[in-house]
Amino acid sequence: MTNALGIISFTSPAIFVKGISNYRPVAAFSYVGRYRLVDIPISNMTNSGIQNIQVYTNGNPKVLFDHIGSARHYNINNKHGHIGIIPVMADGFSSEFISDMEAYWTNIDEIEDNVHDYVVIAPVNWIYKANFTDLIQTHIDSKADISMLYSHYDETNKPANLLNATLIVSGEKGEFKGVKRYIGGPATLDVSLDTYIMSKDKFVELVKAAHDYSPMFWMTDMLNTLAAENKIKVNKILYSHPVFPILDLKSYYNSNMEMLKERNMAFFNDPNWPIYTRTNDSSPTIYLGNGTAECALISNGCEISGTVTESILGRGVKVGNGAIVSNCLILPGAEIGDNVMLTNVIVDKDAKVIHKQEITSYDDNPLYIGRRETI
Repeated sequence: MTNALGIISFTSPAIFVKGISNYRPVAAFSYVGRYRLVDIPISNMTNSGIQNIQVYTNGNPKVLFDHIGSARHYNINNKHGHIGIIPVMADGFSSEFISDMEAYWTNIDEIEDNVHDYVVIAPVNWIYKANFTDLIQTHIDSKADISMLYSHYDETNKPANLLNATLIVSGEKGEFKGVKRYIGGPATLDVSLDTYIMSKDKFVELVKAAHDYSPMFWMTDMLNTLAAENKIKVNKILYSHPVFPILDLKSYYNSNMEMLKERNMAFFNDPNWPIYTRTNDSSPTIYLGNGTAECALISNGCEISGTVTESILGRGVKVGNGAIVSNCLILPGAEIGDNVMLTNVIVDKDAKVIHKQEITSYDDNPLYIGRRETI
């Protein structure tokens, strides 16, 4: 067992996925038709031997309680480990504007009582694989107060959209100077993955200091304040493997569709580093009549009578006779009617597209159809 408390953080108000965020917290977003985003950081932690995990959420937590449950499906030993879900409790503020540090402050007694010596904080909106045991050792060897995981981007590997990501600002010698929000500009970027490693004592110290400054202070605010006063040593750890950001509707769509590429799915679907999730007993997908699928990820329980190409279908999706679904992200329980043609569309859970015969958008600006809507 790794000597660390795992913390799954929630996103700031700057991260907003139009439409989908109206119905669920980011942690509960569907991913590649099978997972929820919270599954990725939890799996990274449990694969790394972290068995004590706290999941903080600033949205309706019901779906997370249902999905995480007893956490046995995450390979957690319930005799020695535990995953707790901690909803943000607003006191005079909308829960949307409660900071991560204030959320930790409300649970500071439990954090202080935790027996582990280190804390690993990971986000739900950056999809990557990481062995936190190795990263903790890298942090210890650096003798820094805090270590941050980051990716380096230039014109050759920069994702289509990084707006509102957190950039790391460095000095001439590469030393940490602070962080800032990306609003466009230089092509060469050091992008924080919002992943932090530190001792538990340092974490508690930062949380208490942030509370004294302001209940609206985020981790990034605390880092900037201490860096400006030369009161903190930050170690930057370069992450050189694939990363899939979720910062808005476009990046959510792109990060899903990237998994249709064989190299990405091979990296993500590693039997030696499994992504755990809650499974349901459901029938296999059936193809009726002329139903076909090509270059697509199809979840269990679907009924396909039409043609599906380069798309992702969640559990229980129905595609009618003569329908054509291309470059689409279809969430669980949706229904696509007979002879309907969809291109570059996100269809939310339990929505029905049965009246409108053709809906086409652009791959860099997908159209969103809301949950339980009938089109």
